[in-house]
Formats: sequence, C-alpha cells, structure tokens
Amino acid sequence: MSVMEGELEILLGELHIKMKGLIGFARLCPGDQYEVVVRLGRQRWKIRGRIESDDTQAWDEEEMVFLPHIQHNFEIKVTEAKGLGWLLVGMVTCLSADFFVARPQLMLVDITELGTIKLQLEVTWKYEHMHR
Repeated sequence: MSVMEGELEILLGELHIKMKGLIGFARLCPGDQYEVVVRLGRQRWKIRGRIESDDTQAWDEEEMVFLPHIQHNFEIKVTEAKGLGWLLVGMVTCLSADFFVARPQLMLVDITELGTIKLQLEVTWKYEHMHR
C-alpha cells in the first residue's frame, strides 16, 4: 500500500504557503514577538515575527513549499515571547485536503479556541506536472 501512496503523492504536486500574518485585534500589540511552526509529517517551517509600531508585521520568512503526504495533516503551533521564554498561544490541526484548491486561497485558521487570534495564510496548490 505504501508504494501506491508514494506514487500518488508524487502526483499531488506542491503546496506553496505564504505567511500573511496574525489577526487578533486587541490581542496583538506593538513590540509583541511570535513564533509560528507549521508541520506536515517530517517537513517543518518555523518563522518568527513581530508587531511593529504602525501595526504592520515583520516575519523572517514569508513562504514555504510543502510536498503533500496522504497520511499527514498540517499541525500549526503559535507561541508568544514572554520574558525569557515562550508562551503557547495555541495549537491546531488542519486537514491536508482543505489545502487542495485549484486557485490560490486565503485561509484563516483559528489558533485559540475562542478565535481571538487567527493565522492568515495564502495557499497555492501547484500541480502542473499532472497536465502533461
């Protein structure tokens, strides 16, 4: 079965994910620093960002390419710098199937249970080799 899964995963192409930022109205303040970790199986994207004085956000990386896997879902973890350590803001698991859309899509992911902080991502599924 894993041979068939491997062959199918090759046909799935790539998922290009762009960091658009965190949304949290009253929760995000200038000077706050955040770390976002996105995992898909063994693939991992770790980025750090901060809220600027003009409420813009600066991130050390803006885009990552993931190779999709049939058996894995996306795991997203957001932490905030507090004092000398990091405090967990929230963790969420997203179904990989939600990322496979023919056109680029803007995704809002609730990071906290109440939805007070959301992660905004732009996801593009690139599957050109499937049309050859």
